[in-house]
Amino acid sequence: MAYKVQPDFVCENCIKCGSRPVVEQNKHLWIVKCPNDECNNAVAGSIVDFKAWDRKNKPSVPLKKGNDDPLKKSS
Repeated sequence: MAYKVQPDFVCENCIKCGSRPVVEQNKHLWIVKCPNDECNNAVAGSIVDFKAWDRKNKPSVPLKKGNDDPLKKSS
């Protein structure tokens, strides 16, 4: 049985599909995973580890708004 994460709780969405994660318990393991089985995106451990989920689903390149191009040559 999967439990939805409350909307007030701050955590990253799935990096593959953008869905909010769910939490499952499988015997002695807690699994934070994407609700879409096609993504196959999950973090398991003896505790519910949202920090590991956030590290795995954080974009590697920070998204910037506007014309803040870091590679643009300034004169």
